[in-house]
Amino acid sequence: MNFKKTLSYVLPAAMLFALPSCSDFIEIDAENTLDVAAVDYTNINDMYKPVVGAYAQQRGQGIHWANAMMWMGRDDDMSSGRPDDQGDALKFGYPGGYTNPNAFWGVNNLWVTMYNIIVACNSNLDALDEYGKNCASGSADYKNYLQYQGEIKTVRAWAYYHLVTSFGPCVIYASSDQTGFRRSTVDKVCDYVINDLKEAAANMEAKRPNQMAHAGAYTKYSAEALAARFALVKGDYATVESLTDDIINNGGFELYDDYYNLFKIPGKLCDESLMEVQVTDFGNPSGDYIGVDQWFNFRGGSLSLFDAEGNKLKGIGGWTFMRYNPKFLQFMEDRGETIRKETSLLVAGETTREGWTVNGELDRNAEIARIYDGKAYLPFDQMTEGNTDYGRNNNVRLLRYAEVLLMNAEAKVRNGKSGDAPFNQVRTRAKMPTLSGVTVDQILDERRVELCAEWGLRYTDLCRTGKAESVLGKYGWTKNAEFIPVPGNQITLTPELAEDPE
Repeated sequence: MNFKKTLSYVLPAAMLFALPSCSDFIEIDAENTLDVAAVDYTNINDMYKPVVGAYAQQRGQGIHWANAMMWMGRDDDMSSGRPDDQGDALKFGYPGGYTNPNAFWGVNNLWVTMYNIIVACNSNLDALDEYGKNCASGSADYKNYLQYQGEIKTVRAWAYYHLVTSFGPCVIYASSDQTGFRRSTVDKVCDYVINDLKEAAANMEAKRPNQMAHAGAYTKYSAEALAARFALVKGDYATVESLTDDIINNGGFELYDDYYNLFKIPGKLCDESLMEVQVTDFGNPSGDYIGVDQWFNFRGGSLSLFDAEGNKLKGIGGWTFMRYNPKFLQFMEDRGETIRKETSLLVAGETTREGWTVNGELDRNAEIARIYDGKAYLPFDQMTEGNTDYGRNNNVRLLRYAEVLLMNAEAKVRNGKSGDAPFNQVRTRAKMPTLSGVTVDQILDERRVELCAEWGLRYTDLCRTGKAESVLGKYGWTKNAEFIPVPGNQITLTPELAEDPE
């Protein structure tokens, strides 16, 4: 993605946005697009179209299986797990010594898909502004315009989060007519996005996403939670505490009481959800489907259903890429984890509560073992009859209330206060005993278990807290390996990217 060519060949495509068919934005054929040159911006009934386009970009570009490979395989608990397929991906994590080859295609894919989202959001904001010109100040339409603006900015910020935590210094691409593409420091990127999200949140609805007229749309609290993530990376704990306090005290969020089903169909858009990519097959085994590439297939394990005599009746399975290090299984067992272990880990030889056996044998001495990502597992009986593609029809959870509680607990402790209350809410739901006087290390361990296989958060935690050297150093990690290098072909196209960040 050559930034200098962006205006000529990315923006025209990005300025296409989907045509809505009803009030729920998920029920949209993402292929039905309209050139903005033909848009009647005086027709305020169509003002949500640019927002739909932003969500479609997040779903289509951001939720790409190779991005999961890059995000989730960098800590000491999980790897991409397949030396026989995409083996270079292992070189970004502990099995490959954090050698980070910048020519690997997944690096460029991550860079390009995130910037495609940002470019699209900038274009959709431009289109939305054209509608806004036809809304009377202070009117209901104008309030909708501001809300919609916030939704697009939240999608854009999500892409920046993955750029700054993956590549470190990166380009702030603030407008469609930008000409300079020098990278900015991590702190500058974080400050830019935090301020943008705070400004957006001030004009967004103070509701849960599942309370919105466009069900699942991002709200004030989605923007605040994402801003808190950036503040956590920056080490601005006062901001983390303030933002998460507002969510906790005013958002009406609750932890979903059934952790096992939280990541499955019953947990879709529950009261714990702050950000979620929506998927649907409309209840039909074939035909229209709004999905997320191979997101679940890529991460999924392989399972079989046997009869009483041991004969195989059925099988379901993904590509078996994402696999846990057995030491993480041991870590969970030593802690006495029950429901989180059952939900998060599909261990070879064990049987799910639905009676399906995880294929293969467990080698506890291996660095790459047959311990798969249980959060990608969807039971057969929850799938649409006639369609058993792995994880099909399940939403992608981007940010949960449990993470907000743990961010709040950490910020409070670092600010000299007690973090026990938010911390123990997460523990109680997980059927773990409550603790008092919790420390930062205990909170980080809780994040490690609660948020495993979610967006590379474990790796980011190790880096932002200065623990990466002691935990990952034995695998070859050094400070120079903290971030994925800018793709080599991007530097060739835009040499400015090789300059020191400012």
